[in-house]
Amino acid sequence: MIEIKLNLDEIGKSRLMETQVELELAEKFLNDGLLRNAAGKAFQAWKSYLSYLAIKNRHLFNFTGYKRVSRSVKVSRNDWILAIMPTNMLMEIAGKLAEKNADIVELTSLALVIHEYQYNGPDPTGIVSKLPSDEAARQVLAKFIARAKELIKQTRETQ
Repeated sequence: MIEIKLNLDEIGKSRLMETQVELELAEKFLNDGLLRNAAGKAFQAWKSYLSYLAIKNRHLFNFTGYKRVSRSVKVSRNDWILAIMPTNMLMEIAGKLAEKNADIVELTSLALVIHEYQYNGPDPTGIVSKLPSDEAARQVLAKFIARAKELIKQTRETQ
């Protein structure tokens, strides 16, 4: 089996650019009333931002083993997780990044609520989505986008 090495520095730079573009689209969709589309873009922006932060702070992570990416190719599981940022690992990654910024866990939780809404829409019962209405989703999305944009601005200023 062939092992490939990911260029995490380049991936990290791209993930930060991706974050900004996805947030801009989320904001445009939100302003146009495309709430579930805005939710999808906001969630993707957050995954990209966590990937960037995790890569920048890769010394905090040590996921062992390999990820098989094709029949004959494998990649370090640690590098794969940091680059891809699987949804099921967001809270674990956020917990480790919390020492860098206390808001990371809260915003990751909010991103996961937004992700539920993206797939399930509003749910007054709270079973398939924590957001009971489109108006509640609009408010959450607007606050999430504003806070995420502020974080990215701070990140860019400290680079």
